[in-house]
Amino acid sequence: MAGNRAGTEVQENFSAGYTKKMTNGIKANRAVKLLAFDKSEAHPGETFIVHVPKLGQDEVLVPGSLGLQFDIDLTCGHANNYLVQNVSRALVSKMIVKFAGRELQNTRAYDIFKIYEDLFVSQEERDNMILEGIQSEKLNKIRCNAGDKPTSGVASETKLNEILGTKYYIWLDHQILTDHGVFYRQALFNDLSFEITLADANTVVKGSDASKLKYKLTKINLEYEIITNKMLAEEVEGHYSSGKEFLYDQVQLQETITFAKGSTSRLNVKVCLPKRSMKAILLLFTEPYNAGTRDSEKYVFPDIKNVRVSINGSPDMLYNHGIDGTHFWREAKRFFVRKENKTEHMNMKLFLTGDRFGLLVDLRSMPDRSIHGSGKRVVGSTDGVQLLIERKASGSENLNCQVFVISDAQLSILGQRLEDLQY
Repeated sequence: MAGNRAGTEVQENFSAGYTKKMTNGIKANRAVKLLAFDKSEAHPGETFIVHVPKLGQDEVLVPGSLGLQFDIDLTCGHANNYLVQNVSRALVSKMIVKFAGRELQNTRAYDIFKIYEDLFVSQEERDNMILEGIQSEKLNKIRCNAGDKPTSGVASETKLNEILGTKYYIWLDHQILTDHGVFYRQALFNDLSFEITLADANTVVKGSDASKLKYKLTKINLEYEIITNKMLAEEVEGHYSSGKEFLYDQVQLQETITFAKGSTSRLNVKVCLPKRSMKAILLLFTEPYNAGTRDSEKYVFPDIKNVRVSINGSPDMLYNHGIDGTHFWREAKRFFVRKENKTEHMNMKLFLTGDRFGLLVDLRSMPDRSIHGSGKRVVGSTDGVQLLIERKASGSENLNCQVFVISDAQLSILGQRLEDLQY
């Protein structure tokens, strides 16, 4: 509350001294660069490396602006083929991030984790992610020029196709480049790079003929936005010299467990990865699919009744009677929801009944996403974290359970070079 006269108060924005804006904004040259990548084409299964550009003197990288722009070419396959939902995530089966040759992150099944994470993005944001491949099936088929694309009642989709065509983006949205201010590569002695492994065609392309599921990336460009300002660059360089910490989430796939729905009533999952701060364990359940039929955003609820959690040998941790159906959404929401009342695309009903389920065991002491290091210490223990999952055995198919471990990690720079890496 802001003071007005003695003994009276008004809300902050009613105060005569209140102002929403700041003065003396920095003046700098802004530019968006689109440069041809060193690979003109890329094919399923290939791995290629994207180096964060060094740029010029006093040029800093704007947070969240680095990505790959490309066309997806399906002409080598069946005429009616089209793309899975959120294809920019689905294209990446593995992502490795390195600094000074050291691995900051190595995430297998990157597509499965990131597509699930994007289910928690607000509907407003998802509506603006067409270039990432979140789109209606009508627009999808029109942009892919599928032989059976709709031709009536699609005026807006046709217009979007005229503008966007077959162009898509893979954003290199690692927290080092999004959450720590501008990045001044010129001032560092070490290189930051991303190793991207492209997924097989049967996980990216939808179609009726499994022998004709093909794609390739063409016209690949590296896009980024820069600001050129000597004062800002010198300030960033000063931080790199005196010491700067980059805090981020490290995501690892520990294992994939396949089990029979009709006969498996109990699952035992043991996580023994040594971590200074283990934030959460996420189990995603996906159905095996025939080539060309993948529903990339389908994560099934496997009729779980109760989950008992043991940590470092101590049983019944977190919930002393186990995590049950009344807690599943609470745990996931606590971890993934970033903006309250902005989850129109994901809510309790959709989470439990709409094939958007993920079993999240939150190991943090506090839910605030801005707090780093409140996860569970799992070091020097052979017991680690153990989950005893009880479920109703029903159905006749198998399920795949991907076990992801999410931990706090820290990259420290001193003297403009790598000082330490902790996770």
